Amino acid sequence: MIIGLTGTNGAGKGTVVEFLKKKGFTHYSARDFISEEIVRRGMSVSRESLISVGNQLRYLNTSSYIAEQLFEKALRQEGNAVIESLRTVGEIMALRRKGNFFLIAVDADAQLRYERVKQRNGPTDNVSFEQFMLDEQNEMFSADPTKQNLKNCIQLADVTILNNGNMDDLENDINLLLEHIGFKEEPLKIKEIKKENPTNTETQKTSVTKREGYISWDDYFMGIALLSAKRSKDPGTQVGACIVTPENKIAGIGYNGFPIGCSDEKLPWAREGNPLETKYLYVCHAELNAILNSANADLKNCRIYVPLFPCNECAKAIIQSGIKQVLYLSDKYALTDPVKASKIMFDQAGVKYTQYTPKTDSVCLDFSASKI
Repeated sequence: MIIGLTGTNGAGKGTVVEFLKKKGFTHYSARDFISEEIVRRGMSVSRESLISVGNQLRYLNTSSYIAEQLFEKALRQEGNAVIESLRTVGEIMALRRKGNFFLIAVDADAQLRYERVKQRNGPTDNVSFEQFMLDEQNEMFSADPTKQNLKNCIQLADVTILNNGNMDDLENDINLLLEHIGFKEEPLKIKEIKKENPTNTETQKTSVTKREGYISWDDYFMGIALLSAKRSKDPGTQVGACIVTPENKIAGIGYNGFPIGCSDEKLPWAREGNPLETKYLYVCHAELNAILNSANADLKNCRIYVPLFPCNECAKAIIQSGIKQVLYLSDKYALTDPVKASKIMFDQAGVKYTQYTPKTDSVCLDFSASKI
């Protein structure tokens, strides 16, 4: 089993590591890995150099380079491992694809974390509270997959521990979590074979297990959004959307197109020109259509899957409908005002948004396979 740790500075990731080491986990730290590279280059270790060198290593290699290197070390060592200080989405998704991976995020109130950092008194910890918060903001989000993106990393966690209590509280949380995910300190047998000899002939009984290779819920729902996009008549951009309840039931599907009763042949599809002669004043986006197609279903606390980050108009509809999470594939318009406005509104309204990395590259729909 490999446990990944992400979270904010001073939240208690190191303490969680110590608890896991008592359980037999071997510790691998992205921070230590980068620090070794910094020292090798003859530089001093600081929060700034940790960020810049870490980002450079990812840029020169891959967004998951550091995590991949630590994973290879863990494989050679064998046994259970904890990989600390995961800070990019690419690192997390690369480890998820390895299998048997569980991600824990650790967070705490900012002032409490700052006090812990001051007590830690490490080489990167002697800063003012204002600088502490400024440094954190620089690590929270980046559209560049090779740079730190703590916000999305925390959102990708299987569980988030809010460490505002004492060490006993934290250790109890970790023990409960390990029990929940099925961790046992004794090694598990891969397979047990029961032998019987009812007729002087030895037979073996093995249990039938579920098939492997099925797609995840997130890939399934994102796939439905992508499939819905195939219905769009827009010659330039085809977008689909899929709304899902907390119980993993589909509540609404939509794609970008003109309103019902408005002709796909008569209204314009152009992207440039006089506003009345372009598509923008007429098209309903996929997110809005999915909400309108939900047949008055209760969308409170639902999540929506979209290939493209929602514009400001769709963001308004998402917020008003009660949807609380947006999973998207591309943020290529991140620098435009409509998307900037979307993120401002999502942040204020408490709507989480996560750039999703599929666990599979493609899904083939073979209609001929179902023919009799």
